[in-house]
Parts: sequence; structure tokens; C-alpha cells
Amino acid sequence: MEEVNDIGCRWWVRPLSGKFSPAGRQLADRHYNRRKVGAPQFMPPGQTLVLITYDGLAVWGWWRPHPASGLKAMNGLDGWTCSLFRNESAYRSSDLILDAERALVLMGHSCGPSGMLTYVDVRKVKGTNPGYCYQCAGWSKIGWSADGHKRLWWKPFTQAGQPLA
Repeated sequence: MEEVNDIGCRWWVRPLSGKFSPAGRQLADRHYNRRKVGAPQFMPPGQTLVLITYDGLAVWGWWRPHPASGLKAMNGLDGWTCSLFRNESAYRSSDLILDAERALVLMGHSCGPSGMLTYVDVRKVKGTNPGYCYQCAGWSKIGWSADGHKRLWWKPFTQAGQPLA
């Protein structure tokens, strides 16, 4: 039987650990976008929500510039960005994505007009269809990073937690 929390998600939410969680750091150290392996902080500065599965085998990190800071994301978009997703668990990645969306909503976080965003580096993801788990969770391809290597995926915040129709 799957272990779920009181909001019906597979994620274990520990706001006090956040971007310095040892369990999250260990998983982040094995992610392709990790800049400094072993550094205690594994999420960018700003507003974050870090989720770790009960089994400790998957981590998700939502990020956005803190709305009160006046700072903007480098891509000019205003929404929540998944800056880290590492799944070494038996859970389907698309299910974890949907749960991470639900957690964001259920924890009372508002979202900017750009909705939910992520980049997938097509050169570094194993498999023939990088980002397929996002597609299964209802996300759409909307562009590329400035360097042309990372596919930009998007989903409206109003559809958080809803799978592909």
C-alpha cells in the first residue's frame, strides 16, 4: 500500500528543512543540474517549497523569486518553477508531478500569471522522449531556454493536480 499524507500526496512536506534538507541535498547531488555537489543549499534563493517522498527516494523543489523582493526570474516569467525533480523511487514520475502541483495549491501558495514552469535539458535526460512525464501530467511544451538546450514546459495553475485529459 502506498503511503500518503493527510493531503493525499506521496510527498513528505517538511518546511523547516526546506532548501537545506540533508535528504533533499543527497538526491539533488545526483541531479544533472546540480552546480556544486555537496553544498548544503540545493535550491536557489527566493521562495521555495521542497518535497521529499516518504521513502526518501524522490525530491521536488518549487521555486520563484519572493514576490516582495521585486526581483524577476531571468526568463521574465512570473510563476512557480520546478527547479529540481529527481525520482529514484518506484512511483511514476507523472504521479509525483501531479502530487507536487496539489501540494503547492493545498499549502496555500499563490501563483503568478505564468503558471507552473520547468526546463528539461534534452541533452542530459536519458530516454527518447525527454519531459514525457510532464506531458503525461498535462504540461505543454512552450519554448526553449536562451541556449537552446533546455525545453520549457508549462501548465496553468488553474489545472494543478489534473492529469492529461
